[in-house]
Amino acid sequence: MELKERIKQYTPTKYNPYYWWRRFKSRDTKHPYTILQTRIENGDFEVSDYHWWMLYECQLEQEAISKERNVDKQHELRGLYGERKRRLANDFEKDEAKIKSEMYKAFRIEFKLGEIELEDAMLEFDGTLIEFYYELNNKRNERIGHALGKTPYIPSFKPNK
Repeated sequence: MELKERIKQYTPTKYNPYYWWRRFKSRDTKHPYTILQTRIENGDFEVSDYHWWMLYECQLEQEAISKERNVDKQHELRGLYGERKRRLANDFEKDEAKIKSEMYKAFRIEFKLGEIELEDAMLEFDGTLIEFYYELNNKRNERIGHALGKTPYIPSFKPNK
């Protein structure tokens, strides 16, 4: 997805003197008690919005500087956009840490895995997050079926394209 298309998904906000560096409203996430599959499909564990906003700021900065002929004004613009990007980078780091911890917590609760066991499974798996969810779900169904002496029906995953 191109950057401009991604930015169109966000809702612009009114000027806020306390958060003046943010141009958009963050995406809506599901409640933590919502089913994990629904949260994954909603994009709750995707890359932070601040990442895309920083890329957009870089693009806006380049456009603004290329239009300005005065060197002093260009310097002012670089300072303004630089401060905006710095603050977005700080927000990004905090948000990414929050997303990661929520994702680990949700997977540990859903599949009753230890932190190290979950991290090892994630490192071994090569695919998307929803595919990883289905993989763990199939393994859980196999364990349950084996414990009951049955072979459960395990549907194969076919991603929507």
